[in-house]
Amino acid sequence: MPCKACKSENLQKFDGELTASLPDPKGVKFSPVYVCQNVLVCLDCGFAELIVPKSELHSLKKAKAALDS
Repeated sequence: MPCKACKSENLQKFDGELTASLPDPKGVKFSPVYVCQNVLVCLDCGFAELIVPKSELHSLKKAKAALDS
């Protein structure tokens, strides 16, 4: 599968860690969500993609819902 941004075939999977937090200043009261997952990176343009696991996705949705209420 080629890169979605530049169509290159020069892709590499890496182990990655991501800390996701809400960008709103009121979001600081919610703990960041740590995601350890494979990251697919295009070595030509730098485009990267990953899938957030369901448990971490649930945590992010919960924090956003609390922020919006």
